[in-house]
Amino acid sequence: MRTEIHFHLLPGVDDGPRDEQEALALARLALDDGTRRVVCTPHARELRLSELPSRVDRLRETLAAADLPLDVLPGGEISPRDAPGMRPDELALIAQGPPEARWLLLEVPLWPGDRSFVPAAQTLRDQGFGLLIGHPERGPGIGMDVLAEQVRHGAILQINASSLAGVHGSAPEQRALAIIEAGLPFVIASDAHSVDRPPLLSDAAQRLSAVGVEPAVIEAAIDIGPEHLLEVGLPAGASDLGLRSPRQAA
Repeated sequence: MRTEIHFHLLPGVDDGPRDEQEALALARLALDDGTRRVVCTPHARELRLSELPSRVDRLRETLAAADLPLDVLPGGEISPRDAPGMRPDELALIAQGPPEARWLLLEVPLWPGDRSFVPAAQTLRDQGFGLLIGHPERGPGIGMDVLAEQVRHGAILQINASSLAGVHGSAPEQRALAIIEAGLPFVIASDAHSVDRPPLLSDAAQRLSAVGVEPAVIEAAIDIGPEHLLEVGLPAGASDLGLRSPRQAA
């Protein structure tokens, strides 16, 4: 059972599905891609987070009515610029993992010159959360040294399957491969938004295999690691939980 931990599936919230029918179409694609659990991660700034549990409950009912066996959980994607203004109760609504090891999905800025990322990461860690760094390969202003420093603080990197598939162009694809080659701990998620930007975990696995990444590393990043993060969590300052390539780490 694959788990997606960065996936825009809630309808009518952000730049994901516009309505329930589009959400159902996207859910079918996730199931076809081998996924059975999705953490719904709308952009946190795009909705009143107090409404998140009821919106996820409604999506569960919609999926059940359509006989789609996809488990969905509430979550959220935090922009670095928004992190300092988020209240503890809001962060608690979108955090994942067991009580003693809760973590948050913090995206990197998609444009150069934005200096909000490092302070935002520290702000969230100071509140006791571990960090999953969303699509670092898509942030041209975030160098490998910055990512390595975040990993030293216990972060895990989340690479987009769409980047590995070349959806965002050659530069993010090459940065994603460079992150993997550097031996930094990572997992893969689709960051899917629509049928035009669909789940691509299987495509990512094929791409990694084609460039010579070991099967055990691919399995850890796609089939094991995401579920492991939900079950075990990621306390602030944690180790990489085994999500580092043994070959590369050596």
